[in-house]
Amino acid sequence: MPRSKAPRLGRPPASNAAETRQRIIATAAELFAANGYGVTTNKDVAEQAGITTGALYYYFDSKLEMYLAVYAELAARVNERLTGAMEAESTFAGKLRAVLEAVYQMNLEDPSIARFLGTARVDRLRHKELLLAIPNSPGEGAQLVGPMLDAGIDSGEVDADRRDVIAAVMRTIFVGLTDNSALSADPAYHRRAIDGIESLFDGGLVRRPRRAARRRAS
Repeated sequence: MPRSKAPRLGRPPASNAAETRQRIIATAAELFAANGYGVTTNKDVAEQAGITTGALYYYFDSKLEMYLAVYAELAARVNERLTGAMEAESTFAGKLRAVLEAVYQMNLEDPSIARFLGTARVDRLRHKELLLAIPNSPGEGAQLVGPMLDAGIDSGEVDADRRDVIAAVMRTIFVGLTDNSALSADPAYHRRAIDGIESLFDGGLVRRPRRAARRRAS
């Protein structure tokens, strides 16, 4: 006899509501990251979360509301983790290293976060309802870059007149850390990228060409 599927759950008792909501958010994050906002349906999320589609509407009135709940929760989780890591350091280099290491650890714990934030940036531009609901492009790290640069200027690591240039570089790096699916899928590759970024800012990643160096010396 074929094995019957486990019955899906209907509206849960109050004691299980919070747990079920978190399961829906985790499931939706995976599906939105893998398939995008346009393709993913409420039925897909409900089936993967092990509940009925009707029960899903007990938590979220629409796919948009569910998507925004996922985005808000993951963005808040990332911001809290990375801001907390940064606060323990007082220099630009220290804050940068702390953030990069926290990003790496978060990706080891839950790769779906980076994948979701990467696809969220694209989905936001494809779907007007997301563009209106999320006015700022996600994942650019603006809330992290400012304190890093302030610390760098105070410590003498960063020239104040180059603040905008370094800010652009830093925000590009943070976008890349979420846009590149290979980073979230391969911890070893992600580790090399983190080490390379740290080495780049330490001045140890590349050296000046020998010929150019001799010409400048002559």
